[in-house]
Amino acid sequence: MASSSFFRRLWGRWSWTNGPWTNGTSEDVDPQELNELDQYVWQAAWLNDSTRRLMIRWSKDFISSKHWEGCNGFRITPEVKKTVALNASLLILAYPTWIFPSTRTILIYPRPYKARSRGGDLHHGLGGEFYRSGETHARGPVTLNWYDIQRALYRDNDGDHLVLHEFSHQLDMIDDPHADGLPPLPKGIDADRWKSEFQHEFLSARDAIARGEELVINDYGLTHPSEFFAVASECYFQMPWDLREYQPEVYTLLREFYITDLAQAMDTP
Repeated sequence: MASSSFFRRLWGRWSWTNGPWTNGTSEDVDPQELNELDQYVWQAAWLNDSTRRLMIRWSKDFISSKHWEGCNGFRITPEVKKTVALNASLLILAYPTWIFPSTRTILIYPRPYKARSRGGDLHHGLGGEFYRSGETHARGPVTLNWYDIQRALYRDNDGDHLVLHEFSHQLDMIDDPHADGLPPLPKGIDADRWKSEFQHEFLSARDAIARGEELVINDYGLTHPSEFFAVASECYFQMPWDLREYQPEVYTLLREFYITDLAQAMDTP
């Protein structure tokens, strides 16, 4: 009999490439929403009109499909929901029917928060309390903090983008709840070749850091393949020119997956 992990992978691959998961919102986009979009997502200024409209429509489906909860006194407002949803939409511009169905709840703290880690945690080997910016769980909540969300709204930051980081983990978990840094790939991409090359880039980056070289992808991204994918995804959208120039192989692989090529769009006058 086939294992349950086989069916998880089969289902994850089918749902990612086929959907549909959205409600198929077809309502017109208010001109004011288009005018305000750049305030929420700076990258949107380089995207065409149809893509901008897609982001707005998708964000409404995303917002309505989730339970939102403020933590430590944080108040969830329509602006908070729009900020999270519109930024998350960058990840699925090539896959607009995907609405992150396994993510049912979004928790938001005002600032980085203390969370207890069990022994054997991926990044905190010993048990205890540690400050976290956010975290994600397969079929569980995505946890964020408003302070770091706001930092990503500006182009000239250090490449960190909490929303993209945590939701790229959700993409990674589609076919593996433990997150292996290798998301399910759509038809048209040689999965074995892509995954082999991406793993090679992860190992090469670790070797480069050991030699004292500097990389666009930060040290945290080198702690595990899943973090490499998440941090690389942040850089792909938040620092596209830098990633393309200094780690071009990683940029090319992510462009195959995300398809949206922000660096090229920003090259165009």
